[in-house]
Formats: sequence, structure tokens, C-alpha cells
Amino acid sequence: MPPKASPARVEPEAAIPYTTAIAGLANLSRRLFRERLAGESWVVEAGLKQGCYGAMTWINRLEPVSQKRVATELGRDPSDLVEVIDILERAGFVARERDDRDRRRYSLRLTPTGRGALARFDAVAADVEDEALGALSPRERAQFEHLVRKVFSRLAGR
Repeated sequence: MPPKASPARVEPEAAIPYTTAIAGLANLSRRLFRERLAGESWVVEAGLKQGCYGAMTWINRLEPVSQKRVATELGRDPSDLVEVIDILERAGFVARERDDRDRRRYSLRLTPTGRGALARFDAVAADVEDEALGALSPRERAQFEHLVRKVFSRLAGR
């Protein structure tokens, strides 16, 4: 009987199928972000939860904006977003006002306090990104970010 061949050594990055690597990176990034936010007293005191940062980001980008549009941009059901907007409104981060053109709808805007909170969220997100991409050289990171933006732009255009 011939001797058994020793198994080939597989580098960790080669052992992960591409789509799993992307999903894994997304999951790890969300987990790191959630863990970091759990350590921020202002987040805990305001009762913020998953989805608040994304909602605030889209409100800031599109204001004044309807809850339905924010839900669409986040890929969530509008009824699921109501609780997030309620939390943000109670925290004083978002103002919900009747839309002048359609009294059945609300327009959302960030308050000055909300703009400060968004800046804090952005700082935490930047720290998490630095941690997540810490294994990359500056050149690799720039290339990675370029490629992610390219993919995002293509998919966001659908």
C-alpha cells in the first residue's frame, strides 16, 4: 500500500468561498459595531438599537424625507421602521413633522442633537472599519474600498 499523502496546507483566506467571505465580513463588521455601541453610554442611555444609525444616515442624506423612503433605502418594511423612528424621536435625534404636501405622511429631519449623535456614530463606525481592515496595507485598503464602492454603486442602481 502506498504511503498516505499528507493533506495540503490550505491558507485560511483560500478556504473561504468568496460569497461566504463577504457575508462573513459583513457579519463580523456588524458584530464589532454592535459591541462597540454597547460600550457607549450615550447609546445605552438613549435606548438606541440596531437600525438607528442606518436610519439617521439616510434621514441626513435625504431630509426632509418620508419614513417610507427611509425604509426603502434600508431595504426594510416601513412598519418595521416605525419603532426605530420612535426611539430616535424620543432621544431627541429626529423630528417627525407632517408633510405639507400630504398630511397623511410624515417628513423626518435630524435635530441638532441628532447631528451630533450621527457624528458620534460615524466616529464609532470609522474605528470599527479601521479594526476590520487593519490587516490591509494602505494600498490594499484603498483598492478594497474602491472595489466595494464600485460594487455598491452597481447594486444601488438597481
